[in-house]
Amino acid sequence: MVVGSVTNIRKFRALIRSILVIRLSSLGDVILATPIVRQLAHSFPDARIDVATADRFADVWAHNPYVTRCWAVEDDPARTDSAKLKLAESLPRGRYDVVVDLQHSLRSSFLRKGLCDTLRVAPKYRREKLAMVWLKRFPRHVVHVVDRYRSCLEGLPLALDVAGPEVWTPAERAAGAYEGAPPMAASLNRIAVAAGAHHATKRWLPERFGELCHRIVDELGATPVLVGGPADSATVDAVMMYAPPATIRADGATTLADTIAILDTCSAIVTNDTGVMHLASARRLPVVAIYGGTVPQLGFTPYGVRYRIAEADVACRPCSHIGKRSCPKKHFRCMTDVHATQVLSQLIDL
Repeated sequence: MVVGSVTNIRKFRALIRSILVIRLSSLGDVILATPIVRQLAHSFPDARIDVATADRFADVWAHNPYVTRCWAVEDDPARTDSAKLKLAESLPRGRYDVVVDLQHSLRSSFLRKGLCDTLRVAPKYRREKLAMVWLKRFPRHVVHVVDRYRSCLEGLPLALDVAGPEVWTPAERAAGAYEGAPPMAASLNRIAVAAGAHHATKRWLPERFGELCHRIVDELGATPVLVGGPADSATVDAVMMYAPPATIRADGATTLADTIAILDTCSAIVTNDTGVMHLASARRLPVVAIYGGTVPQLGFTPYGVRYRIAEADVACRPCSHIGKRSCPKKHFRCMTDVHATQVLSQLIDL
């Protein structure tokens, strides 16, 4: 069928009754998949839309009104087969009309095999990533990962969607309206600070975060609020050694809902390039993002919100497209050359 006329578009949409979107990891990538699911839901309002994600990220979809079912896939690759069987058993024909694979990995290809009539796979941009990491060759035009995801849907009759990512709360789901951080958050004059990151080359120095907290208090008259999960506790311990007494320690959140509850009391966030940055974007917080071993040109900047970038002009960046355990050059200038004055200036500019 040639999709073009209004009649053909309606017929085409009527043919698509079930869609599966696969994005298994990581937290930021899963959050950045939410605009695609929303756009599919608006484009195919009568279709069932399911998602498949790693079980530790299932909370991203827990209250999303556009998702019929979230398939939480266990981290153990050996158990992917059982997840696949459950997916097939849940459908009238044992297949989806369309599968959209945003992961594009061996594991996702195994999960989707035989489950669909039509397959759309997001591009990985491997050549571009390798060119940036190894040759320091940067693209003229940066393509955000959300737009990479969307590119695999080319040719489908899609509704216009330019909004940012969403992680819904139970209250928003009940009200049927997505708000993000409530307007009253600005009056509390609290600035979220996310000092953690899984990879060491993505973590700004604890003493610099501590200095920034002092200046947030002294120069902005605001309260810094340290956020993060249990894995960030050692990093937050180090920051607290340099931070002023007015700093609120709110790390250790064990659920996404706990972190959202804290972010929703803040009016902006200063963060490393990590999953919390994208969660804050989903809650519509203005973002100051600090980049070290990675670079914004990789396409993982905050999406759908006002943001500023703090980074150092160091020739060896990026050393990786996801981050490393330590600086390959042993100098770590990508972070040591980023100073609190620069970060505070970007925060004030927001």
